[in-house]
Amino acid sequence: MSKKLLYLLTLICSISLFTACSDDDNEKKEEEVDNSWEQVVGDYSGEKLTFSYGETTLTGKEVKFSATNGTNGSLLLKNVIPGENETTISDIAVTKGEFSGTATTTNANVEYTGSVKDEVMTLKLTVVMNDPNGWAKTYRLSNYETGEYNYEGMPMIVPTNCALYANWEAEENYVNVLVPIFKIAGGILLPQVLNTVTLETDGNITAEFMQKPKVQFEQSWIMSFFFTGNAPDESTVKALIPASGWQTAPKHLAYWFVKNDQLYVKLNISTILSQVLGSEAEGLGDIINELLNGDPSVIKGMLSTMAGIDLSNISDASFATLLSWVKDGIPMNVKIENSCTYMYLDKKSFDPFFSSHDASGEATSDLSEIWKALVAAGKIPQEMQPMALFINMITEYWPGTTAFGLGMNLQAAN
Repeated sequence: MSKKLLYLLTLICSISLFTACSDDDNEKKEEEVDNSWEQVVGDYSGEKLTFSYGETTLTGKEVKFSATNGTNGSLLLKNVIPGENETTISDIAVTKGEFSGTATTTNANVEYTGSVKDEVMTLKLTVVMNDPNGWAKTYRLSNYETGEYNYEGMPMIVPTNCALYANWEAEENYVNVLVPIFKIAGGILLPQVLNTVTLETDGNITAEFMQKPKVQFEQSWIMSFFFTGNAPDESTVKALIPASGWQTAPKHLAYWFVKNDQLYVKLNISTILSQVLGSEAEGLGDIINELLNGDPSVIKGMLSTMAGIDLSNISDASFATLLSWVKDGIPMNVKIENSCTYMYLDKKSFDPFFSSHDASGEATSDLSEIWKALVAAGKIPQEMQPMALFINMITEYWPGTTAFGLGMNLQAAN
């Protein structure tokens, strides 16, 4: 065999050997499987979870990740998306311990990014709430304005617009005199403590408020209206509104969501307690959740003891309504007229509180009893105590009430 032929055979064998090695490497690479999803599976809370909602890091949340392979992951969020006690995001793919994507939930569109390292999950959500009516915006309180009104031949000057929305229709025409009184009180008090309200697109509710307001209210304004039929004028009310000193409330104290074409407002009790009590609030969230799911009569008794307020004359029905509002959100009606946005509770919401019943041998309502209990416990400032008169008037005329609404009168700030 010539040397040339020998060299040629050697070259061919070398090429075959390299090709075979390359094929073996490719086969090994094809056999490599990303099993990092296994390290992602688990329950995460406390120090095992770093959770961000938008740009805010939140504590006290719980999430669970489950999967049987790297493409069918499922993320369970507990009390994270406003209005959803539990949210499940499915069909999540995990690559090298990381995952991301978008999802549509009952109340929102969610963009998520997560990873797990050293048994700690880092999860970030960007949430955009369903807002079919375009309610997400910043609102200011409507200006106080007055105008003429004729009540059974008697000319009066009443608030025609103010920060308080009040509507009352009943068999007794006298309620037409009481509604302006509500508007006088609300139109004077609300602008001294609240400047703006914002429904954020991510479900947060924020507000500009006066932390330590020096509220001014003179009973003579109400008495003057009774005797003369004239409400305070615009300049009187405008002079009471603070020109500066407004503070912005932190996010995640309250949320909003839309359900059955109503605006629900839900307080975040855990975060509120953390703001008030700091580290002492740790663990109270779970206790409160258990209480909220308990028997109304038992909870009423516990609160009476803890707060030193006698709630024994308040019906279980009213207490059940309050518990429902805390657990599931407060159902608000929204009506837009002439650039004003009214967000209010209707008659159905107030029925448990104003329905008349007997207590200590006299006709009363639960709201009257709550007010009396708060006054007796020293929780109501002296200048506000005469409001009991109006609560009793509503109770008196409630049986003949056909429509009722009480809330805020707002206007878009921009």
